[in-house]
Amino acid sequence: MTLTLIVRPVMADDASALADLLNAVIAAGGTTALQEPFMPEALDTAYLTGPNVHCCFVAEDADGILLGFQTLGRYPGLPEDVGDIATFARVGSTQRGIGSALFAATTKRAAALGLSAINATIRGDNAGGLAFYAKQGFVDLGVTPGVPLKDGTLVDRVHKRFTLPVRDVAAEAPAKRKLSLRFGGDDAPTLQKKGRGWAISESRLDALHERAREMRRNPGPALEALADALTRVETGGYSFKRQAVIGSAIVDFACKQLMLVIEIDGDADAAFTAARDKSLTEVGYRVERIAASAVLADADAAAQRISDIMRSLHTERRSKRTQRPRR
Repeated sequence: MTLTLIVRPVMADDASALADLLNAVIAAGGTTALQEPFMPEALDTAYLTGPNVHCCFVAEDADGILLGFQTLGRYPGLPEDVGDIATFARVGSTQRGIGSALFAATTKRAAALGLSAINATIRGDNAGGLAFYAKQGFVDLGVTPGVPLKDGTLVDRVHKRFTLPVRDVAAEAPAKRKLSLRFGGDDAPTLQKKGRGWAISESRLDALHERAREMRRNPGPALEALADALTRVETGGYSFKRQAVIGSAIVDFACKQLMLVIEIDGDADAAFTAARDKSLTEVGYRVERIAASAVLADADAAAQRISDIMRSLHTERRSKRTQRPRR
């Protein structure tokens, strides 16, 4: 069975679950130099969102269960443009591609921050950790011999370094606006591929997708302003598709992961709008409407409202997961 991984930036409300994850790793021993358990607040400051953290990403499965996290921060003695990395996977979840997926996000963010390299310090007896960082392209930098553990055992510390590619700022600039949004594309309807289950003919479906492509090529001013503003707010790693086809509807923005639809209100017929919203709600989508005039007046405020809604939906999702009875 293929593991579905979602990699996203860490959120403050992840601290408790990540503390449990890390403390289990520490208790198991042998893979981390950390030896004392963390309270959520201390973990948040040290590794998640504190002032010395460059970035931190988490990996979760399709049910929202946190499988691991990777943090990149400042470390005493390292140059300001060199980040120090640490990777932690849930006990029993190693060798599942979690670290590599996290590292892809970390290196992208590190390059965007202008860092030149990433440092990793691994216990000399942690064969799995040494192999992981070597696989990612880290090269040996040096060894600090005989660092004592809490019980007096002497264990070497192996230092490795990953050199980040030199940034081409000019080449990155156009793409940066699209980090949180998926523009274009010819995906089939979100819930039912090729219209199956929607009672939509192939010809009707083709017409819907052609109409959606035309709308993407010629967006209105409010939609373009909101799309731009959404790239400047925290979306928690979730993504939107613009002019998405869902059933027989073409919606302005759709986030499949959170089952969220954002519609910009204009001059549409009220009865038609109500009927379409009802059909989307019946298949599990939450529909949020924002007046075009509000977007044009303050697109950043509209985008922040959407960010707040996404955070609320993410919290609800996490809460439902933790309330499920264990089998």
